[in-house]
Amino acid sequence: MKSARIDVAGMRREQIIQAAVGIIAAQGLQNLSLSEIEKAAGMSRGQLTYYYRTKEAILLAVFDRLLELMYQRIGTPGGQPCEQAGVWDWVRHLLATVPAQPQVSPEFHCLQYTFLAQMGPREDFRKRLASLYEEWRGNMARGFAEKWKERPPLRSVSPRAVATLVQALLHGLAMQAAADPSSLNCEEMLHLCLDMLGTYLQGPVEKTARRSPKPAKSTATNGTARNGSAQRAKRNPRVKHA
Repeated sequence: MKSARIDVAGMRREQIIQAAVGIIAAQGLQNLSLSEIEKAAGMSRGQLTYYYRTKEAILLAVFDRLLELMYQRIGTPGGQPCEQAGVWDWVRHLLATVPAQPQVSPEFHCLQYTFLAQMGPREDFRKRLASLYEEWRGNMARGFAEKWKERPPLRSVSPRAVATLVQALLHGLAMQAAADPSSLNCEEMLHLCLDMLGTYLQGPVEKTARRSPKPAKSTATNGTARNGSAQRAKRNPRVKHA
């Protein structure tokens, strides 16, 4: 009986990724270098570049790993398989989960916005982020299109545009939650976003936890009210005096 083959290459790549993540967490992205990764991983430069030719390639691998962990952390609506959860359930799940939960790793935002800042000079970074966003946007848009076959939206709008809007909401809320968690009322924001989307797209109307305060009663006296009625009548002859 043959023993299972050990994936040495996979183990080495994992070792390199873990070393890079540790350096970013302890020293910041600006101090990540091949020399530091060599020391942390216990490898020579030749071993390191055999698996990853450049530091940028290591960064891409680290970013992919953090995305995998993020997906695991977010989970699925009600624990259902992806194909069984409806698109509205997914939107609600994402808006409830992403702003309320900190990222699975503190390095995630650092890498994400470093890639965004480098999109001009680094075409490989731009393409990696573009493919990530397009996959996410495309899946969501297809879900909206299927849902609208049964119940069309209130106004003419493309599924892709709505998917892009949901992405923008998630990005903005996640950034605010990361910068100042105490400034964001996640439950209130969830109801606000879902009410806006649901009203436009004919989704299920969310019941807010609190009712809007009733308008204050007028403190005007009867005489003041009569004077106001008289003035309105002068401006509009159709208005009769009280």
